[in-house]
Amino acid sequence: MMMTDWSAGAETRNYRITHRTDARNLADLLMSMLCVLVIAGALFGYLWVRSHIVSTGYKIQQLKETEETLTRIRNLLILEEEMLKQPQRVDDIARNFLAMEPLQPNQLMTGSRAFQAGRPAALALVNADRARVQPRRTSANN
Repeated sequence: MMMTDWSAGAETRNYRITHRTDARNLADLLMSMLCVLVIAGALFGYLWVRSHIVSTGYKIQQLKETEETLTRIRNLLILEEEMLKQPQRVDDIARNFLAMEPLQPNQLMTGSRAFQAGRPAALALVNADRARVQPRRTSANN
């Protein structure tokens, strides 16, 4: 290495300066790098947790919308069930869609005679239009 004495204007060679690694400087470098790595790790950890919180929030919102839709459908189905259970509605379906008529007193078959006929649907289909309505098959008829 060359050393310059600016006051005298002369350059002299300094042979006593040698290259050695100072353990203190190396330890300071390693500690600085460790601090930077810890801070970077904490930052990445925070970003990872934040992204999971955001995605969980989106999933919760989607599930709430699905719940609202299903609740709305359930309420509509309950309303439809209540409408279909009304005796007037049952009578309307029986008369108009199934071509059933009210039983007359002479058509009523009591207990043992009805079951001896071997046709459980015979009670419901008295005077019905047989071309439109077929008796329902039961396991006994199959």
